[in-house]
Amino acid sequence: MTEQRLRDLLDHDSAGAPPGGIRLADVDARVRRLRWRRGRAAGSVAAAALAVTAVTVLTVDARPVPQAASASGDVWVGALAEPSPGGAQPGLPLFHGYSQGGRRETFTFRAKAERLSFALTCPSGGYGLVWLNGDLAATGACGPTVRQPPGWFGDATARDGVNEVSAAVVRAADVGTGPMTAASAELLLARTASYAAEWRLTLVDARTRSCRADVIRVDPRSGEITARC
Repeated sequence: MTEQRLRDLLDHDSAGAPPGGIRLADVDARVRRLRWRRGRAAGSVAAAALAVTAVTVLTVDARPVPQAASASGDVWVGALAEPSPGGAQPGLPLFHGYSQGGRRETFTFRAKAERLSFALTCPSGGYGLVWLNGDLAATGACGPTVRQPPGWFGDATARDGVNEVSAAVVRAADVGTGPMTAASAELLLARTASYAAEWRLTLVDARTRSCRADVIRVDPRSGEITARC
């Protein structure tokens, strides 16, 4: 309420002043009513702004807030738990494709103590190396037609539980002569630089080797993969 606004208000009221004139109490009451209406309007705008801000904050930052542990020892964790290294492992059969030669590729799986069969396909002029649980299990020339599709490469015996397979493809021209031992395989791989090469390793239960290793059945409920025999 500025001074000029108050003067205008008094002049307006004086034009139609009631008998006895205008009392100071009347002016004060008029000013209070004006301030109350303006305050209510300003409060409504502020409340609306706060509501919009609150909705925006809740929308942008709708993350759960970790709560303190209760007396029972329950602890709320605000992130999904990472699977432990010793968690569930896939079973046989397994099909792994890679795009780099001269590099060791490793994966783990779960099996019983049983005979396994490896199938390895690689570019023409390639040579494959396969390790099972750290031991050199199969070596030899590979390719799209070696030992007939699906390219059966060798057998080995798994242990009961989790097993680890490593495999690599190198150029056959770099292998040289003489038997391939564990030491010479490591040396060959260490001397070979990584290069582009599309290759595939298949691992199945040896008892299903007569099945088509490239045709599998997936259980729609469990997701389990089984060879189609």
